[in-house]
Amino acid sequence: MTVMILERVTPSTRGDLSRWMIEVKTGVFVGRLSALVRDNLWKRCLKLTENDDATLMQIWSTNNEQGFDLRVHNPKGRFPYQNEGIWLVMVGDPDPRREP
Repeated sequence: MTVMILERVTPSTRGDLSRWMIEVKTGVFVGRLSALVRDNLWKRCLKLTENDDATLMQIWSTNNEQGFDLRVHNPKGRFPYQNEGIWLVMVGDPDPRREP
């Protein structure tokens, strides 16, 4: 199972992705894809949104402790990161040393 979440993308990008996955909610796509198709769709979405302020997230089933893996491009507000192989999400500013 693969989930892709797209924010701030053009309708044509969403339409393009809907050829391979089902859009269950605006910007949220679900499908059962091979690893090759999943990787190619990620590259395709990166290329389609290279000039936009888009946020992309891809989550897929895998054989690890959490049962999934993910990748994100241009995160806003929530910042996923791995700690000892476990995915965690930081909310807010990713650099706490930064002055307001």
